[in-house]
Amino acid sequence: MSKIKKSSNNNIHDNFFKSLFSVKENLEDLLKGSLPKEVLQGLKTDTLEYDPTEYVDQELAPYFKDISCNVKYGYSNIKISLLYEHKSYPDKNIHLQLLRYILNVWENQAANKQELTPVITMVFYHGNRKWTDAGFVKNVPEELKRFIPLFDYALFDTKDIEDHAIIQHFKRPSVKVAVWFMKRSDNLIGFIQSNPDLARDMFRQIEQIDTNIFQKIALYLYKVSGVEPDKIDEIMETISPKAKDAFSQAADELRQWGYNKGIKQTAINMINKGYSDEQIAEITHIDMKQIHKLRSDNSH
Repeated sequence: MSKIKKSSNNNIHDNFFKSLFSVKENLEDLLKGSLPKEVLQGLKTDTLEYDPTEYVDQELAPYFKDISCNVKYGYSNIKISLLYEHKSYPDKNIHLQLLRYILNVWENQAANKQELTPVITMVFYHGNRKWTDAGFVKNVPEELKRFIPLFDYALFDTKDIEDHAIIQHFKRPSVKVAVWFMKRSDNLIGFIQSNPDLARDMFRQIEQIDTNIFQKIALYLYKVSGVEPDKIDEIMETISPKAKDAFSQAADELRQWGYNKGIKQTAINMINKGYSDEQIAEITHIDMKQIHKLRSDNSH
């Protein structure tokens, strides 16, 4: 299967968005809570299959990160694409960008000898400015409309949903916490401090979140807040001892992961510089078996 060129954007929000909603169950929950009701009525969400292909090309990379899935709508096959909007403000050329994106999907389907399917695009936006839509081609006479590719898109603007309503709006705890964090990402820790009751209600969801997913959520909080982990621990203690313990444990695991990654990279660098296994073991304290594996992997 041919692959569209991937975006190289390593933005904190992009990575969090991608890692969370690439999980089929999280994507399904977000779509159920965000798509128009008339669309959901015909959507057979039990047929949803995650599509790992990225349809964002170099031209679209500054604007979007995408996640797609294939699903049945009645008896028809359709594709739904969730596009995370990079910018903190709406782009007046959103229709041109989405049209290019849809064309990328269709070109990929054609190249793989697949039937062209309807593509529903949904824009995930959590910017500070109010989302405005300038429209596409304006003032088109009725007799010319058939020559214009008129289409719509769904919009999920985090500002349109109240913080306290997020808990009822979605079913999966990981989606509830993640959407809330992204909604308040510009001052997440400050908002938690100012709204302890809301934070307690939200953090009650933590116990139901898979450990791997919670680590991604915790990492997002530490990165996006820019606050020292010890300070975050103090704040969490005032909110909930359980929340403090959960985030502290995640922070320790993330620190250990970073430490181990650094030690591993040091060993690889030493291998490349010609150090012996004994020298590497003495400096890094990595056991011989792992050093032999690193040396073998590095020689391929």
